[in-house]
Amino acid sequence: MKLNRIAFQYVNKSKDSIEIWLSLAPGTENISFPDIQPEKHQEHPFLGKLYYFNVPSKKKLTYKAVYQPTTNLSLSKEERDYFLRHSELIQVNKETRTMAEKITEGCVHKEEKIKAIFNYVRDNFKYSSRIKERGIQYCITNKIGDCGELSAVVASYCRSLGIPCRIMVGAFRGRFQPHAWNEVYSEDNGWVPIDVSVAMYTFFRYPLRNIGATVRWGAFSKKERYFGEIEDGRIVFSIDPERKLYPTYNDRTPVNDTTVYIVGNGKLAWGYESIHGAAPYMQPIYPCLNDTYETIKTKDLLGTFHVKSNNPIDYYSYQVKIFSFILAVFFVYLDLIISFFNISIPITMIIHGGTSLLLGTFSILTFIRREFNFPILILCVLFMFSTISTIYQFMSAI
Repeated sequence: MKLNRIAFQYVNKSKDSIEIWLSLAPGTENISFPDIQPEKHQEHPFLGKLYYFNVPSKKKLTYKAVYQPTTNLSLSKEERDYFLRHSELIQVNKETRTMAEKITEGCVHKEEKIKAIFNYVRDNFKYSSRIKERGIQYCITNKIGDCGELSAVVASYCRSLGIPCRIMVGAFRGRFQPHAWNEVYSEDNGWVPIDVSVAMYTFFRYPLRNIGATVRWGAFSKKERYFGEIEDGRIVFSIDPERKLYPTYNDRTPVNDTTVYIVGNGKLAWGYESIHGAAPYMQPIYPCLNDTYETIKTKDLLGTFHVKSNNPIDYYSYQVKIFSFILAVFFVYLDLIISFFNISIPITMIIHGGTSLLLGTFSILTFIRREFNFPILILCVLFMFSTISTIYQFMSAI
């Protein structure tokens, strides 16, 4: 796995100070806090570092770090018990055990059981980040959820069969691309990643997500690879939900119900309440907001972050690829507006030529970086023909 850089920022826009707990997973190194230093710090043997900050009004908390995943072949009893436990977000009970046994009926080996659970959730559940209710019970009943809930279902079924499984709370490369997936423990290979959410992004099932994930994250064209592999551009903020916070989190009454979500079997006001002193998720923070907020935005709960490759060639080739595509789309829209209003301007040919060259650049870098699937391959081939035609016309005119 490649080394990736993380840049995080949280701005306290309220009229009073707020408390923030920050999680950094194992493998996070070269950590720096340019603006505000942590007041307290705790290190867990397998969950990583936990920092506590008190951020004054109108001040910002930032940190920079590099991340490279680590794995251990051995598993302590404490770690095994932790990733087999029942919790509010990952439930292990009679119902989940019965369902897990039904899904894995006929399977003998552990890997067969994990694969059966992976296939079942991938094929029978739907991905959506816009759902009426949240929580694992709603997800199991209605067979729909986001990456966090789908990962919780996988973990629940695996743990119900005595298979250690954890949720990796992290992000894709780019600006603010949060995500969650699973890792299951194998005695031979240590912690092995599986991502049931992105495995759903087939072209015929989710065409826009399929193309978007391939362009932005370099998602695998063969989605079965997500049973055992993930892309190099990901980072992990925290391992498993419901990490106990230190110092103690003091629950407060929320100013409104905009941050109230279904968590487990009850409701939780995100940013105001904890789960028995634990943060539901840390991506990478969990705040304790004050009473001065009139409206609460996503940035107030999660902050913002940017993940990029530590390799300059990898980073800049990706940036040029994305920029070329975005600028080409802008030129296409501009050309449509010019055509619609029948505007006669001398730069029309430049717009046409520039669009072709930009899409050609995008295609070349897509091929070099091997970030394509069949639909994108077809598009890139067409883009290349257009670019070659543009260059030929230009050379002929000279």
